[in-house]
Amino acid sequence: MEMKIVFFKRPKPKKFSYKPRYWDPEQEEFDKRKRELDGIGPDERTTEEVKADLKQKMGSRWRRKHDPENIGRANPWMKLFIYALIIFFAIYFIFFTGVISNLVRFFTE
Repeated sequence: MEMKIVFFKRPKPKKFSYKPRYWDPEQEEFDKRKRELDGIGPDERTTEEVKADLKQKMGSRWRRKHDPENIGRANPWMKLFIYALIIFFAIYFIFFTGVISNLVRFFTE
């Protein structure tokens, strides 16, 4: 068994989800006739349609934000910043404090 040390988490492949769409030409024709009778043009949208679209967009954004796969995923730049900070403090500790030289003296005596 091979052991690998990985500093950066590799992204998992995206899952395939196919949702078939059902198209009903009779329903579409009915909606078109209803719009014409209500005096709404083909490119205009009713307030109910705008509200439903906004609700759907907000719901999908909330689900994407609170998806269990995305919760533990940190920003890669943040990880890089943390690694650089750890390296900086290690270098500072080794070269600019007397702790390492005191340890060397202690073990050589």
